[in-house]
Amino acid sequence: MDYDVVIIGTGPSGLFAAANIKNKKVLIIEKNDEIGKKFLISGSGQCNLTHYEDIKQFITHYGERKNYVKKQLFRFTNDDTINYFQKYGMNFIIDKNGKYFPKTKKSKDILNILINVIKGNNYTIKTSEKVKSIKKEKDFIIKTNKSEYKSKMVIIATGGKSYPNLGTNGDGYEFAKKFGHNIITPKPALTNIRIKNFDMQELSGTSFKNAKIKISDKKQNINDLLITHQGFSGPCILDFSRYLNENQKIKISFINLKNKELFKEDINKKIKKSNDNLFSILKEYELTKRFIDYIENKIKINPKQKSHNIDKRTKDKIIDFLIDHEYTIDELGNFDNAMVTNGGIDTKEINPKNMESKIIKNLYFAGEIIDVDGDTGGYNIQYAFSTAWVISEYLNSLN
Repeated sequence: MDYDVVIIGTGPSGLFAAANIKNKKVLIIEKNDEIGKKFLISGSGQCNLTHYEDIKQFITHYGERKNYVKKQLFRFTNDDTINYFQKYGMNFIIDKNGKYFPKTKKSKDILNILINVIKGNNYTIKTSEKVKSIKKEKDFIIKTNKSEYKSKMVIIATGGKSYPNLGTNGDGYEFAKKFGHNIITPKPALTNIRIKNFDMQELSGTSFKNAKIKISDKKQNINDLLITHQGFSGPCILDFSRYLNENQKIKISFINLKNKELFKEDINKKIKKSNDNLFSILKEYELTKRFIDYIENKIKINPKQKSHNIDKRTKDKIIDFLIDHEYTIDELGNFDNAMVTNGGIDTKEINPKNMESKIIKNLYFAGEIIDVDGDTGGYNIQYAFSTAWVISEYLNSLN
């Protein structure tokens, strides 16, 4: 059967493209038995679909892809996303961190809006149908486990490799590779890290506001940090995981001060002004009792000892533990628990103005399959929507 457009994948980008392509014969192919499975788990099932932030700041949340993503995000912004779904009756709430959620806190409600729009366009959706191959002759020939289709244009929106149990196992990369595209090695992103010889298991669940991770003076991130049974997590780690690898040395600061010298100066001032024990001094840095007890036990400090009686060597140990403490990464969380994929189709090979392949005409890419990953907080779904919109807008302009 012949189509104008075939869309492969029903994640946020595939569905949003389908919902916004007009006046064409469109086929959407999904290998799962139902559409939007990954969409349903987004934001822990509550669908954090974008972030409340000026778009000029918004584009800084994609690592080193700022200049690439702005060409799509400026065309379809976070405000555009909210306006789009409000048009279909959806109301939103914004949490304390600036994340947008549907008022119902149900991903399914956002998904149903897109499904209803697609059905209103009378487009065909095939589920439980896996694409086996895509070839380009005059048109594209798409072979599945059930049938064969011909299409003038193809949009690959199959996602990356995160959550493979939901079907995102990287098959879209193989299709792109066969067309000659370079694939930047995919790895887990927005994921936790496990630390070698980790001995802070008893502190699992302890969190820190505005902690810092760094691998160099120019590569660092300040955000909330969480201790896990095997290492670290929280936005501080998740948003920085795109830069991390196994066996890499990192430095963690549990207190938000620029460097050890500033911390040394600050803690000495507090000690001079106080007759309290070390616990009282450290508590001023918003550290928990469990964590302070751990430090005192680790460094072998008498908890009742007055802070002004602590010798220089012990103070230096405290400073070294709290600021730029070096750890070695054992491994990153795997694709089963990574929220997104770092890596994918090289952005140099995709036209940023319409998301068309620079190698194969009429082949388009949308969403996570591209070598772009955003921070946690709605940035990845927004990018999926923006790339899908850019494609649909371009296809709508064609005769």
